[in-house]
Amino acid sequence: MRRPLSDKDGEVRELTAEDMRLFKPIAEVDPGMVEAMKDFRRKVRPKAVAPKVHVGFRLSADIVASIKASGRGYNARVDQALREAGFGAKALKIAKAAVKTTQGRRQSEAKRAVNGPRRRGWAETR
Repeated sequence: MRRPLSDKDGEVRELTAEDMRLFKPIAEVDPGMVEAMKDFRRKVRPKAVAPKVHVGFRLSADIVASIKASGRGYNARVDQALREAGFGAKALKIAKAAVKTTQGRRQSEAKRAVNGPRRRGWAETR
């Protein structure tokens, strides 16, 4: 005869290897539970539209202390302060355009270094 898993007070006794062998997989006992858990996991944490990125850089100790002293949620306040200072999507477009221009200029300079100065046309050599 199998011993009950709990006593009259509702306390669960320590489970043995024999108890574990008698357990059935949840998919066999309640197949709908597996699907319900999959749906639950999808609903609990949806993918972010604009996911945050972890960045590590050094700041002065007094700045960090001041930020942390402002209380919980200081990451969001720092994010907002950076946006108000002109950083973000709009600033990123401007920065990318500047980098593209600088890269184009560097490529032209590199070509001149390899190929030498621009050659004169036939009419200019006379």
